[in-house]
Amino acid sequence: MAKTGMSKHEKRILKNKGRDEKKESKQTFKLEKIREVTAKAYAVATKRKWLVFLIGIGLVAYFVISSGGFGGMGGIIDKVKSFF
Repeated sequence: MAKTGMSKHEKRILKNKGRDEKKESKQTFKLEKIREVTAKAYAVATKRKWLVFLIGIGLVAYFVISSGGFGGMGGIIDKVKSFF
């Protein structure tokens, strides 16, 4: 066997350092991935919130226009009741 000039203890220390570095890099990768998924979820939720607001405004506008304007508020109530 060829001698490398390192004792078993030194080799073990180097091996453990390599394992620790690999473990830390995996942990940081997983944490970054979780942060990115969370940020994407928040962005999608915000987009959907605004979409719901726009759909609601569109429905209100449709009911107002189809009932003949603001003077015919009774028509809107009848249309809402017809859904239930």
